[in-house]
Amino acid sequence: MNKENQVVSSILVHAEAKDFATVEKKIASVPQMEIIETAENKLAVVLETESTEYAVGLWEDIRRLDGVTGVEIISHFFEDEIKKYKNITN
Repeated sequence: MNKENQVVSSILVHAEAKDFATVEKKIASVPQMEIIETAENKLAVVLETESTEYAVGLWEDIRRLDGVTGVEIISHFFEDEIKKYKNITN
């Protein structure tokens, strides 16, 4: 991944109890995603992608998985946006 354009997001995925293990396995199989915590049919997931569009696509893919009842975006960090802001304010 190009560290110049890195986008880091964290999401909270809610899944039905009966489908939790399958949802967890599918998310864990995606190289851009890391499950950092699980509790009460929820998974805290960190995504590292090269673009916001790619991150949004992954969020939508997760949302469409059987057994997923919700996806909440916890944080979204745009490396390029921070650099642009620093250029404007300096």
